[in-house]
Amino acid sequence: MADNQIQIIYLNGPSSSGKTTLAKALQYAFDEPFLHVGVDKIIGWMPEKINDWTGGEAPQGYSWKRSLDEEGNAVQELQVGPYAQKIAKTFQRVVLTLANMGHRLIIDDVSFGNEQINEWREALKDFSVLWVGVNAPLSILEQREKERGNRIEGSARGQFHKVHADATYDLEIDTHHASLEENIEKIISFTPKREMSGNNSQVILKTNRLILRLPTEADHEKFKDFDERNMEHLSPWRSANGESKKDHNTQLIQWEQEFKEGKSIRFLLFLKDDPEGEIIGFCNFSQIFRGSFQACYLGYHIDKDFEGKGFMSEAVAKAIEYMFEQQKLHRIMANYMPSNKKSAQLLQKLGFVVEGHAKKYLLINGQWEDHILTSLTNQNWQLKV
Repeated sequence: MADNQIQIIYLNGPSSSGKTTLAKALQYAFDEPFLHVGVDKIIGWMPEKINDWTGGEAPQGYSWKRSLDEEGNAVQELQVGPYAQKIAKTFQRVVLTLANMGHRLIIDDVSFGNEQINEWREALKDFSVLWVGVNAPLSILEQREKERGNRIEGSARGQFHKVHADATYDLEIDTHHASLEENIEKIISFTPKREMSGNNSQVILKTNRLILRLPTEADHEKFKDFDERNMEHLSPWRSANGESKKDHNTQLIQWEQEFKEGKSIRFLLFLKDDPEGEIIGFCNFSQIFRGSFQACYLGYHIDKDFEGKGFMSEAVAKAIEYMFEQQKLHRIMANYMPSNKKSAQLLQKLGFVVEGHAKKYLLINGQWEDHILTSLTNQNWQLKV
């Protein structure tokens, strides 16, 4: 997709797992409007006489079939008649129509296992989707079932072991062991967010401790302060290229233009508790190649006062996730001097593989320095539409 935002959040979970509550809270949490769509809404359009939710038969629509499990507990198995099957297909068509119109959607669904979820994956293959599994302990689901009073006893048990069978998700959440606010934060932090800053479309990523965002011209003083604080700290590793000699404002303007042209994506790092505070690091993806290569180079550096605390690996891991899943790159290359042991450890931790040793590779402080060449490939790569 041309727009790398998450357009659709797909919530899958058994009855009483809290999907609807989660969906409504997400609508409130996001700045952009999301439509909440669920099969229950489509079922509400059906003539009431076609369905039977009390335990009776409904040959054409939806109904429950009661049975007992091996321990004698009541289990309600959902029965889907031919008209109900048509309604399920209608639901998918409605979702596709809304998505094609450009709406952002939160899908509230009950799909049984990987096979049914894969039907949705195929239907939504042209859209950017965050797949979320929603669950809670069976005892909690049954407790909610009784308290709500509008669920037939045994429906949660009937769905509990089937809904997530062999299913894979981008994110799985538990609505009992984590609060609603914590689960909302997990989803939002997992989702690259775009905001508008002047004429610049901002990509904002969040981790447990950090905010990563694109630079703007307004950051030139913070950029200058970072360089002044860390001049001695970073000098052993900085190349003597033309870019490093530019004033900070000119460099920021160039970076913004490169982002618009798809040539580079450079993130500034801020503490999550102080998003308007000082820059504590950089994570840069430069020389982005498309076509048959689909690759880029990775560079990074951290403030001397925040080194050795795991901030750099936390930031780079999140940024790589964005480059692979949203930018759809296949390969990220990172090179370091043999003496830079910390960089070697970081890249090894992130899964980068050493591919070679380049002699006199880069001019650093007036000396041509050897570099270790590494790369990381996207094992789930798909062609960006």
